[in-house]
Amino acid sequence: MKASRKFLSLPVITVREGQHLGSVKGLILDASSKTLAALLIDPKGFFKDQKIIPYHKIVSVGDDALTIDKGSQAGKATNLPDLLDLIKDKMEIIGAKVVTETGKNLGIVDEYYIDTQTGVITSIEISGGRIEGLLNGKAMLNAEHVLTIGHDVIVAEKGSEERLITSDKGFGDTVKHILHSTSKIAGETSQNIGNYIKKDRGKDIALSVEEAPDSESSAEATTEEAPAIPADPSEIPADAVAEDSTPENSADHPIHTSPGSMSFHA
Repeated sequence: MKASRKFLSLPVITVREGQHLGSVKGLILDASSKTLAALLIDPKGFFKDQKIIPYHKIVSVGDDALTIDKGSQAGKATNLPDLLDLIKDKMEIIGAKVVTETGKNLGIVDEYYIDTQTGVITSIEISGGRIEGLLNGKAMLNAEHVLTIGHDVIVAEKGSEERLITSDKGFGDTVKHILHSTSKIAGETSQNIGNYIKKDRGKDIALSVEEAPDSESSAEATTEEAPAIPADPSEIPADAVAEDSTPENSADHPIHTSPGSMSFHA
């Protein structure tokens, strides 16, 4: 099975003579039989007429070249009366709208595929319409479900919308699996980081507890270091009272002592 576009530009080689006749320029289709009837060849060299090769004359279609037995099998259109009507008809499938016989629009033909041994069209690739592909919105329809191939519309049998095969379904499922796996890994990584942070914080708290001074011992040390305050005010040294209680600028501030007496600092 080969895509129609893969035929274009293929070199045409003769097996017996080893000649390069030219390259494939176009495909001539037979809509009634849903087959590739002939190939239009653009001959090698200048000022040469295009030639037609009936598909049944082709020996093989490879990836890099197409072979026929001998050069005489490629002839002018006027010498191939059975193909004249098809050549004039210029039937083209790509770009045609696909509609079922019940009037349901399936989409537009993007490509069609051909059995290289027989020239029979095996399937058509459709995009748009009722197609719901995961990535590029394309699907395949087997040619056996096609009733009519017209210039503007291809008519498919009733229920063909249920027979569409999404061409990128497998790849889409793979993408979904990758996204799911990535999300799962990211979740596990976040959880591991969270556990690590919690564990690390636990270590810091433990170290802080170990390094912190005991509250009771701290209180005792503070008590020991604080100066003793006599319970009886008469025991306080007079010089300490005068030094601590005398305000600044004492000359400007009178100090009141016992009632009936007043003194000022010189």
